[in-house]
Amino acid sequence: MPEPPRRQRRETAEAPVGIGGLSPHPARGPITALRVYGRGSEIAVDANRAERLGRIAGERLTVRGEPALALDEPTRQLVEPLTAYCGLGALGDVDAALEAVLWRRPIILHGERAEDVIELARTIHEHSIRKDFPFTEVSSVPTTDAAIEALCTQAGCGTIFLDLTQPIELSEPFLRRLFSDHFHLWTLAVASSVEDARRAFGPGMTFYPLCMLGFRRTSWLRSMKGVTFTRS
Repeated sequence: MPEPPRRQRRETAEAPVGIGGLSPHPARGPITALRVYGRGSEIAVDANRAERLGRIAGERLTVRGEPALALDEPTRQLVEPLTAYCGLGALGDVDAALEAVLWRRPIILHGERAEDVIELARTIHEHSIRKDFPFTEVSSVPTTDAAIEALCTQAGCGTIFLDLTQPIELSEPFLRRLFSDHFHLWTLAVASSVEDARRAFGPGMTFYPLCMLGFRRTSWLRSMKGVTFTRS
């Protein structure tokens, strides 16, 4: 029995590998460090010990009675730029951001303009398992089904960066595709306020496990001036 035309169209040569099928992303590398929650301290893990742990990056472990997050090397390298953004005392926010990277949770960064955080967003993307796929900036959300489909196909398997600093509403068809397992997308966004983010996502925002990073200390952006985020 032939497949429906819709599925055939999605799996053309122009579509990224993995759209409509199994995830094309590589497995995460071995654990190289354990980050103790709320302390900002790291415990180095050599290859032999990582093998004995039998865990994967992103899992929560208990180390000497304290909870810790298992990090692979690319994610561990995000600690410095995330700390530069969040501030030295914002250990919980850095922990939450690392979890979001490892668990594919959307991250919303605080900024008055997309340019305020674009380098950090690119840095996060390039230290994720999606680094070999597109980083797509979206300032104007398409409204028709065909345009939404085209955008998600073009960005497929990569990262969508949404500019929520301007009045924008993410339609249900767009959100459904954005968070579906069909396109294997991940979301980073910038918003000038929590209200802007709520307005964009609408009532459905409560259903998405968003990581709201940087909204509790608006002065953080001033400390970012002159900070360079190094991408791999």
